[in-house]
Amino acid sequence: MGFASSLNVSPVSLEAPAQQTLTLTLRNTGERPITGQVRVYAWTLVDGEDDLNETSVVNVSPPLVEIQPGADYTLRVVRSAGEPPSGEEAYCVVVDGVPEAAARRSGVVQLAMRWVVPAFFFDPVAGQARLSWSVVRKNGEAFLSAQNDGDRAIKLVNVKLGGKPAGKENSGWVLGHSQRLFALGKSVPANLRVTAASGKEPISATAEAK
Repeated sequence: MGFASSLNVSPVSLEAPAQQTLTLTLRNTGERPITGQVRVYAWTLVDGEDDLNETSVVNVSPPLVEIQPGADYTLRVVRSAGEPPSGEEAYCVVVDGVPEAAARRSGVVQLAMRWVVPAFFFDPVAGQARLSWSVVRKNGEAFLSAQNDGDRAIKLVNVKLGGKPAGKENSGWVLGHSQRLFALGKSVPANLRVTAASGKEPISATAEAK
């Protein structure tokens, strides 16, 4: 059984006030030991797309784990900065599978598997997400823009414009005080009604054409 089918990572996202420690559980449901490398990246949205960068503000312990068959391993994700965040800080905990040494020696090709878990540290008084929608154009292409003017991030699923999926990647997080773009191609539906699911409630809004 391969790494992909035998490693469970939970929960699928993490959040806590800045002074608390987050925990992530890795479970090996297979019959062979699993080795995983764990790193944390600062997460922002640049020009409407995800951007990950190395950070020393948040640390994960331990960074390299070996999990025996049937065992769990709990990782600790700690924000080490003394100053509280302004609103909310977003990070991604990335778990990469390390191919077995025996497979490397024998020349067996193993696909590198990756799990990405969003992690948020927030100020308890941070405001909730506040979305506004518009249709914008960039380099001749049309995009549905989700602008979040609140402090907290929000996850959007099954985003549609005029009843049609907003591009192939019609799901994603919109971080606080950030914009996410959903590619529409060259044509824009006449109906600019936006619908989506979120972790809190269904979304129904009208996009502004710009």
